[in-house]
Amino acid sequence: MELKKYLLITTLTIAITGCETIGQKGSSSNDLKQRDIATVIDDKGIELEAAQLIFKNDELWKNSEIDVTSFNKTILLTGQAPTRTLKEKAYQIVSKISGVKKVYNEIRVAAPTSSLAYLSDVSLSTKVRTALFVDDDLDSSKVKVVTEDGEVFLLGLMSQTEANKAVDITRNVSGVKRVIQAFEIIKK
Repeated sequence: MELKKYLLITTLTIAITGCETIGQKGSSSNDLKQRDIATVIDDKGIELEAAQLIFKNDELWKNSEIDVTSFNKTILLTGQAPTRTLKEKAYQIVSKISGVKKVYNEIRVAAPTSSLAYLSDVSLSTKVRTALFVDDDLDSSKVKVVTEDGEVFLLGLMSQTEANKAVDITRNVSGVKRVIQAFEIIKK
């Protein structure tokens, strides 16, 4: 329990200072190219508030491993919870946060993943970001990558063509089990 508290405090400190959140397994954020600074700050505030609300709920905090990612006021919940009830509870808690437009609840009903799986996810996120970066037809700075147990979640503000391209590239990265897109499609 003490380790969890230490990790939460460390994660929140990093989030407040504007760095990547440790709990977001390899998320990437070159957010200022697509959103104004106020939205970026709002997203960090949403992530912080969600983490605090989850921490305050003893049942969720003690029994689940939940990561929160906010992009353009859309929340992505990932991680593991031992029951559907706890998965739904996490969803309901973060859905009530002021300003949140949408919540993707991708928490798996399962035991927490191992440290080895975590490291594998960090590596896989790096491989995906690299594949997106080296493609000349895609501005990879528009894509936020979150990986959980080999499943890659893609967020961002993109045209349908850009979103399709990002998904195709990601699907072809070795080790990717599944690609879940949570893009906000914009008209160009």
